[in-house]
Amino acid sequence: MSTLLRCICSSSVILSQRGVHLKFPGRRHFRTFPVLWDQKASRGVLYKDLVVGVPKETLQNERRVALSPAGVQALVKQGFRVQVESGAGDESKFSDQQYRDAGATITDVKGALGSDLVLKVRAPSLSEVDLLKPKSTLVSFIYPAQNQELMNKLSQRQSTVLAMDQVPRVTIAQGYDALSSMANIAGYKAVVLAANHFGRFFTGQITAAGKVPPAKVLVIGGGVAGLAAAGAAKSMGAIVRGFDTRPAALEQFKSFGAEPLEVDLKESGEGVGGYAKEMSKEFIEAEMALFAKQCKEVDIIVSTALIPGESHRNTHRLLRPAQPHGHPSQQSIFKQHTEASEGH
Repeated sequence: MSTLLRCICSSSVILSQRGVHLKFPGRRHFRTFPVLWDQKASRGVLYKDLVVGVPKETLQNERRVALSPAGVQALVKQGFRVQVESGAGDESKFSDQQYRDAGATITDVKGALGSDLVLKVRAPSLSEVDLLKPKSTLVSFIYPAQNQELMNKLSQRQSTVLAMDQVPRVTIAQGYDALSSMANIAGYKAVVLAANHFGRFFTGQITAAGKVPPAKVLVIGGGVAGLAAAGAAKSMGAIVRGFDTRPAALEQFKSFGAEPLEVDLKESGEGVGGYAKEMSKEFIEAEMALFAKQCKEVDIIVSTALIPGESHRNTHRLLRPAQPHGHPSQQSIFKQHTEASEGH
C-alpha cells in the first residue's frame, strides 16, 4: 500500500482522482494513484541471480571491510553469489583463502564494484562510482547532505543507495544501526590516540620527583561517541568535562562521572530521532566563548559533535589561546572529529 498511497498532512486536503477534486477541510486524507492499479507487480530477482560485491577500502588508514567470511557464508547459504576484491580483508586479518573457504570468489576491483549489490564501509570515491554497474544497489555510509557531488554522480548511474548513516533510531531498526556501533569505537579510539600523544599519565601520580596532576579532558558532544570517550578517559583516571546542548546528554555525562558544562542561555538542543538540532546564533556564540575558556584549562579536547546533515564545526581557532601547563611537552591538545557520532 505504501507505493499506492501518499499522505497529505495539511489543514485543507484535496483528493485527486482522474480529474475529480474533492475538498476535506481540516482533515487528514490520502491521495491515491489509480493509474498504478492497472500495472503488473514488478517481478523480483532470485537470490541465485544476484552477485554481491565487496571492494577493498581505499581511504588511507581504513582497515575495515564490509563483509567478513562469516557474513559471506551466510549469504552463500541463502543462494547469493559473492565476489570479494583480492586483499579486501587483509587489514582486518581476513585472508583471501578464508573468503574462498566461505564460498566467495576472489576478483579485482572492477569485478567487485561491477556487482549487482555492492557492500562498502566508506562512501565510494567519484572514480569508484564510475565502476559501478548501472542501476545497481550500493550499501554504505554515505552522508548524503555532505556529499552532494557524490549523490549526483550516483544518480547519473541510476544507483539505488542504502545509506547506513541514515538508519533511524527506532527499536525495529536497532539491528541495522551500524552508525552507533562505529561511533562507540571512534570515541574510545579517540581517547587512546590522545593518550598516546599526551606524553604523561592520565591519572594523577605522586612520585619521588613530586606530584603530577591528572589530565583534564573536555568532550564536546554527548552522543554515542562522546559518551564512549568520556567513559574511556574517566577509566584512565582523567578529570573529564562534557558539553552538549541536550539536557539528557548532560545527565548521561554526569552518570559517567564527568562534570557537565552548560552555558547561561536556556535553549534545548533536542532534535528528531534522538539527534541534536542546530542552535541559535546567540547560543553558538555563548558555547564558543565557553570552549575558548576551557581551552586555557584542559589538556585534551575530544570533539564528537555532529548534527545530521551538517558539516563539522571548525574549532581550530579556539586552540590558539591554549596555555601549556609547565613544560611544553606536558601539554597536548588533541582534537578528534568523527563522522560516526551524534552531535549537539
